[in-house]
Amino acid sequence: MSKLVTKVLATGAAVSMLTLPGLAPAIGAPSLGNGNSAEDSAAAPSEAAPADPDESSNDSTDGKSAPSDDAGDEQDSSSDAQSAPEGTRVQLLNITDFHGRISEAGTQVASVVEEERAKFGTGGDNMGTALLSTGDNIGASTYTSSSQNDTPTLDVLNAIGVQTSAVGNHEFDKGIDDLTGRVSDAADFPYSAANVYDKGTENVVDGLDEYSIVDVGGVSIAVIGVVTKDTASLVSPDGIADLEFGDPTDAVNRVAEDLENLPEDEQPDMTVVEAHLGASSTESLEDAKASNAEFKKLVTEADASVDAMFTGHTHMPYAFEAPVPGEPDRTRPVIEAGSYGEYVGQVTMRVDGNSNWQASGMDLIETKDKSYDSEVVDEVAGIISDAEEKAKELGSEVTGTISEDITRATKDGKEDRGAESTLGNLVADALKAGVEETQLEEADFGVTNAGGLRTDLLCDDIYNTEDKCEVTVAELNGVLPFANDHGVVTLKGEDVIGVFEEQWQPDDASRPFLHLGVSDDVDVVYDSDADKGEHVKSVKVDGEEIDPNKDYRVATLSFLAAGGDNYTSFAKGDFEQSGLTDFETWENYFNKHQAEGEDVAPDKNERQADAAKDVIDNGELTAELTGPKAIKPGESAEFVLKTDAKSEVSGPVDVTVDLPDGYTAEAAAQSKAQSATAGVTKGKAPEVSAEAAAKTITLDSIPAGESETPVTVTAPKDASGEVTVKVTVQANVEGPWWDDNPLPLAHEFEATVAVGDDADASAGDDGSVDGGNADGGAADGGSADGGDNAAGGSDGSSNAGGGADGANASADGGSADGSGADANGSKDGGDLPRTGFETFNIVAAALALIVAGGTAVTIVRRRKLSIQS
Repeated sequence: MSKLVTKVLATGAAVSMLTLPGLAPAIGAPSLGNGNSAEDSAAAPSEAAPADPDESSNDSTDGKSAPSDDAGDEQDSSSDAQSAPEGTRVQLLNITDFHGRISEAGTQVASVVEEERAKFGTGGDNMGTALLSTGDNIGASTYTSSSQNDTPTLDVLNAIGVQTSAVGNHEFDKGIDDLTGRVSDAADFPYSAANVYDKGTENVVDGLDEYSIVDVGGVSIAVIGVVTKDTASLVSPDGIADLEFGDPTDAVNRVAEDLENLPEDEQPDMTVVEAHLGASSTESLEDAKASNAEFKKLVTEADASVDAMFTGHTHMPYAFEAPVPGEPDRTRPVIEAGSYGEYVGQVTMRVDGNSNWQASGMDLIETKDKSYDSEVVDEVAGIISDAEEKAKELGSEVTGTISEDITRATKDGKEDRGAESTLGNLVADALKAGVEETQLEEADFGVTNAGGLRTDLLCDDIYNTEDKCEVTVAELNGVLPFANDHGVVTLKGEDVIGVFEEQWQPDDASRPFLHLGVSDDVDVVYDSDADKGEHVKSVKVDGEEIDPNKDYRVATLSFLAAGGDNYTSFAKGDFEQSGLTDFETWENYFNKHQAEGEDVAPDKNERQADAAKDVIDNGELTAELTGPKAIKPGESAEFVLKTDAKSEVSGPVDVTVDLPDGYTAEAAAQSKAQSATAGVTKGKAPEVSAEAAAKTITLDSIPAGESETPVTVTAPKDASGEVTVKVTVQANVEGPWWDDNPLPLAHEFEATVAVGDDADASAGDDGSVDGGNADGGAADGGSADGGDNAAGGSDGSSNAGGGADGANASADGGSADGSGADANGSKDGGDLPRTGFETFNIVAAALALIVAGGTAVTIVRRRKLSIQS
């Protein structure tokens, strides 16, 4: 068995001691990252974007900053064991899950550490201070550090005098060889991992320690490091292929027994565990134990020789006093110092006459706005300044181009997190696509939160010397600066619906509604006027209504996966980390487009639509499509399209005409009833090709009052049976509405007439067929397989108008005024159209194809339609 033991001397510094009487209560905070600012949630950790975002580099810093003088030098192990006299006190300071936040918290952490060292001092009973870490020092870092492979972070930790650290899961992000080579070489402190073994053995992997010995003023402290067993599923398997992650508590107990079996003069005075695992609930010790099995086992079963425990991984600040198993009169501190350098954990240990160490004080010291006059703090500030300058240089690299501005939502010139945005949806696309580049199984769709988007991507924003619309790494990092873990949450369909319902925030939240960005695979229809808990009317994944009992894999970031921003349904699922950050998947998305010579473009169509805004759904607009009595083969007949609007409906509005193969249609001359506000010229309209299966006509607006336009349909010479003419009405993607869209849902109308040699082709009065026909209209405008095959296309896009082959399935009928229509976009929910059809603008046609009440709403995939005329 490998037993690498490092001896480190820590003498502590300065003058007096600060402890709080008794024990600090548990402090709760969000777990697993932050994608939001403090203003969004009172419980959210504060987070600032890096001062100078940048791109990764493999360069290392040659020189290493020396630890603080307080850390001392190495010594041999000849000091007498258990020699500390009664009353001797040692201060333990701890950080965890720092994740390279040097720009955000580096000098603040250094200030707290230096000040507390000075206060505690080395006089009288006070032997000095040890500074420890529970791991995840690096990885998931913000750009100043990540752009330089976290070398600046290791330099900062060296400068403040970290004496030993457990490994965290993120220390394995680049594999074991990187950890035991480059990282360990750059760190002036040892990494311990007592439960990380060579595969098939209990031999701790070469290059890592089981434990380290830290000497503080003659007090010998054994520090055992362990990491969560889940690490095997949290990082890329390629870098850990020859490793096994054993049970943490079993490893602690094995090492504790080995320590007790050492010769008496080599045994440590005190034993401390640094465990990169933790609780996810902090209301009480019992709640904490119930929240995580690994944590419970460690707290309740770790050997009684363990005097103090520092935990990590869950990013939760807490401080508990836990009973020592088998010794009911003793307790030991269990503390976690949050994450990102927001807290420094502090425990003062005092030895009694039986050589038992007890916590005489515990605290979680906030670092925000802390400043302390010290050479160490000055050194840390210099390291950070140099790193930020280097990061700015690296961040100038162009990683892709955008076709136009891609932005967050705004209202009155300010960011609006309650509205849909092209940027939010694009990030969700990137999160979903990023899963394909990892060891994880593919995700069904992606979701991101509005608060995690910190700036826009603008063509006119120039970071350095790049061209207009070129995007640099630094600009990408400015959008997603928090370096949240990327991964996949597996949720039941009912919990997915719950996530979308939780966009309506609790009553005491700072914002009543927070709009999620969703990938192109999802269509959501909600009703903003509905009662709380009943807003979501429809969720479709790849065109299929979500199954409440089915599992769905949602690509997202750790902040949301932990239930951040009050999306508590996310926390009901299992989160698998990909080993990447959200920023890395974002950058990879742009790199891929750049490699393929493609611009990254915004999708301007809504992916979540508010049915309460829809003028057909709410009765402000009615319409009908009437057909002739019959039509003869080879001849033409008129279908009349009528609308009646209470007031003008702003446009542009797209109207798609869908005909069977061989049939053609053309817009007739403008009728007298047609309002001039349609902005069209009179005369014959261009032909609509039947070979394309569907064409889209764009209207400037729908006039107030009644209006109608005949559409002439010509049957092929060999036609027989019946013909169904369909039209679909929906807002054009170029419209300025989005969340105030008057026609966010796609509505389909149809009329069917007989075709034959003996048919009477005159326009029908009594024989008219309107949009309120018995079957309520087609249920699906897409192809039979869900609309994933585009007419004339090869990219998997769908048939926007439904096509001759796919739009014949009928829905249950709707009433004449449009109310009661089924899940195709009425109040009962429905699908949204996919990204803009390739429009066929017939501005010359007075074609107000905004048709009949009694309608079902079409289901049209929101993908590009390749139209060939």
